[in-house]
Amino acid sequence: MIKIKPIIGIVGRLYSEESNIICVEEVRTAITKMGGIPLLILPGDKIDMKFKNPSLKPFYSKEEIEDLERVLCLCDGFILPGGDTWYQLDEIVVEYAIREDKPLLAICLGMQVLSKVLSGEKRVGYDNTVKNNSVINHLEPSKTFVHSVVINKNSKLYSIIGKKKITVNSRHSYHVSLSDNLYISARSSDGLIEGVELKDKKFIIGVQWHPESILDKSRYSRKLFRAFLKYSQKFH
Repeated sequence: MIKIKPIIGIVGRLYSEESNIICVEEVRTAITKMGGIPLLILPGDKIDMKFKNPSLKPFYSKEEIEDLERVLCLCDGFILPGGDTWYQLDEIVVEYAIREDKPLLAICLGMQVLSKVLSGEKRVGYDNTVKNNSVINHLEPSKTFVHSVVINKNSKLYSIIGKKKITVNSRHSYHVSLSDNLYISARSSDGLIEGVELKDKKFIIGVQWHPESILDKSRYSRKLFRAFLKYSQKFH
């Protein structure tokens, strides 16, 4: 039996409201360092991604969704990276990964998308996060480590990390709120939700921090990416 490197679809992000859709470089290099093949996933609709309010964009047509899923079926796993705004594209990827039980690692904004989909909120592209207001400043992009995170011992995240409390980086101004459909796998020391997951799937995990940015400095980040790619692994 021969291992085949998994193809990991990375959802593209609009860069600072300019005309370039990018692949987050730290995510790409994390995938390649840990043994995967990155593939950029681009929008399949005809509407400019700079559209000011994603929740008001026209829905994808059935044909556009089918076109997009032809690309998604090429992937063995998916990463939803951080960013400023999410679109229907993000939600389609989440729904596809859940339906097909393909591994999904959702990071920062990506975790917020995953949480929104799992919450049952039906408005496409609607941001249901809450502005941070706690004793910890969670927007510290220049710091390698910002605060501690306590991991639920009954979670898949704990089975991967193997430790109840770790220190992470942080660069978000908003957080997800509690929902009946969310399984909370981790919280920061001030109580904000830092990890969510689907327990009945192979690997559907969201984290609010950026493990890709501290891959070389945190063995727990490497453990997370290694597990994600293991669940995405193909054999011939």
